[in-house]
Amino acid sequence: MDYGLYVDYEWCSGCHACELACKQEHDLKTDEWGIRVVERLYRGKEKVVIEYVPIPTEYCNFCLSRVTAGQKPACVHHCMTKCMDFGPMDQMNKLAAKKKKTVVFSNIPPDSSSSM
Repeated sequence: MDYGLYVDYEWCSGCHACELACKQEHDLKTDEWGIRVVERLYRGKEKVVIEYVPIPTEYCNFCLSRVTAGQKPACVHHCMTKCMDFGPMDQMNKLAAKKKKTVVFSNIPPDSSSSM
């Protein structure tokens, strides 16, 4: 079964809790991120809009050890706005279909099987 990371970036506050949780979970160095919150700034119809989008990096393995133990990835568990979720791709895609500003990331690491 394929799994995905759902992000509702309409609700992401840019607090970086997911980044910190990931760094601590995986003992990443200062210049390494398993997930990185990217700031997007643009002029909307009536105002300047700032959006924050957490994006998994090449270091992300969806916290395989946590997931196999029945837990959510560290980034999802520590998300303060609960704008992230993790689960089977079909469920994450259904969540994304309900909202306008969402994305679902899929990342099957080469050193793991697709059966988490």
